Amino acid sequence: MIRRIAAATAVLLAGLCTALAAAPARAEPRRIEVPPEVLKLYDDKPVIELVTMGVGSLIWERHGHIALCVRYDDPGRDACYNYGIGDFHHPLGMAWGFLRGTPSFWVGKSSVEDMLWIYKQTDRTIWIQPLPLSQDEKQKVIAKLEHDILEPNKSYAYDHFWDNCTTRVRDVIDLATGGKLEAMTEPTDGRTFRELAREGFFGMRVPLLITDIAMGRVTDRVPTYQERMFLPQYLREAVVKLWGIQPIALYERKGPPPLADGPSGRVLFALVILLLTAPAWISRLVGRWQRAGLAVAVIPYVVLGAVLTGLAIISPLSYMRWNETCLVLLPLDVVVLFLPEPRRRTYARARIAMLALIAGLGLVGVLTQPLLALQLWPAIPLAVVGFWRDRPARVGQIDGGELAKPGRRKR
Repeated sequence: MIRRIAAATAVLLAGLCTALAAAPARAEPRRIEVPPEVLKLYDDKPVIELVTMGVGSLIWERHGHIALCVRYDDPGRDACYNYGIGDFHHPLGMAWGFLRGTPSFWVGKSSVEDMLWIYKQTDRTIWIQPLPLSQDEKQKVIAKLEHDILEPNKSYAYDHFWDNCTTRVRDVIDLATGGKLEAMTEPTDGRTFRELAREGFFGMRVPLLITDIAMGRVTDRVPTYQERMFLPQYLREAVVKLWGIQPIALYERKGPPPLADGPSGRVLFALVILLLTAPAWISRLVGRWQRAGLAVAVIPYVVLGAVLTGLAIISPLSYMRWNETCLVLLPLDVVVLFLPEPRRRTYARARIAMLALIAGLGLVGVLTQPLLALQLWPAIPLAVVGFWRDRPARVGQIDGGELAKPGRRKR
């Protein structure tokens, strides 16, 4: 028995610890503790491994990653299947495909060594969990993976919450096991899709605003335990709860650990909005360049509102289509730059009333997105137009700041 365990340990460490093999020669190898019950799973080949990766430094690496690997009796056949491949060298094209709902991601097959090397080089923690599946379940997993890498099947339209690299792996396991993951009903911590999405962006202030502005009301729902597995760490957690297989860290991040909490960024955003809208009231206060000051305050949010409204029209993604931000950043507000004074004032007051209604509906829970800070952006310049009375012209001065010529009367 001792000889058998020792042999299994040697095979496991030789096959799985390739990420450590590339470490500098002077570095002390880290000892990996492998429980005997996990070692026993490697006696029954093939073995299906769930491989999860921690966060990276780039924005698309902030929610971790996942893959399935297959270990055979012949190590030369070992392979990993990665559903998160995209053209990251052309991020704009990839992002456009994502927003349009076209197949812009695909699944690829690679050697175990190559895949682990990539994530070690980007300093991302790597965990493995061999799944205690029956031979029949293993063959179903392998058949599905091999089916998905075929050219007609490999590409798919990425959806961050409902069809991503993690949900695809989850569904492969579920299909093979008769829905064991879907049947899990463990309680969650009550966080919504939006709050879970924010988790990966802690420490990155600007992307935090993406979750407020660009993600619509459907993300304010609390996911079921199975839906929560759209993030890799919760699928890893589910494997622990379902089968008792604790994750084994093949490689641990050398950089600072990811933050578990952080500021929302909304206070900072509100201060930025106050700065962006200041030209509207400063120009009115000094009585000069009023149209230019108003344009500086209005045009940026009108452009952003037009982009989000356009995406709501063309994108099939539910959290892009049902976006309450479009009610706040209304592209029609550009008319305050061109309408005659009485109509401009009337329009501005109507919009202020609309924003007040939106705020009220948010407070009572009819509208769900966190938009209070965002509403300052249109509210400030519109309030200036709608409620700020022009100062009486001084003696010797006419409207617009031009001095009257001597000997002329102002009619």
